[in-house]
Amino acid sequence: MVPIVLPHLVVRVDANNQISIALDGGPITGEPVGRHALGGLIDEVLRRRKAPVRVEIIEHDGTTYTDVLTPPAPAPAPAVAPETEASARRGEMPVLYEATGDGYVPGEDVALAVIVRHSSADGHGHVRHLVEERELAAGSEVLLFGRISGTTHIVGDLG
Repeated sequence: MVPIVLPHLVVRVDANNQISIALDGGPITGEPVGRHALGGLIDEVLRRRKAPVRVEIIEHDGTTYTDVLTPPAPAPAPAVAPETEASARRGEMPVLYEATGDGYVPGEDVALAVIVRHSSADGHGHVRHLVEERELAAGSEVLLFGRISGTTHIVGDLG
């Protein structure tokens, strides 16, 4: 359902190609971020709002672009095979998958992370992800892994 008044996302681009974003007059970004982050931030707003959003981009030279963007359709729930339900009721072992790797230091802790989303680092190599509370269990950790640099950060106690 389309709301009577659409949420209004205003993106202001400065001369250094940094952006500041406000939704209905309230800031989304605390301080300007690189323009490369625009797509991910708009996707996040659309996903959270679950309704069309009026997006206005104001370039540093005064040029303005306006559009109405709609959130993607929700992904259909995965179908559960009848034999899976039946086996779960009988208390059978779940289907397990193995993840292995070599080259670690003996005794080293190796984290396994399921990838939820990607974003790009800004011009200074900094990345920022927003994680909803419902996506985490209490005391959860997330893994940030740079696929090119190999830089890895484990950020803990989020939930």
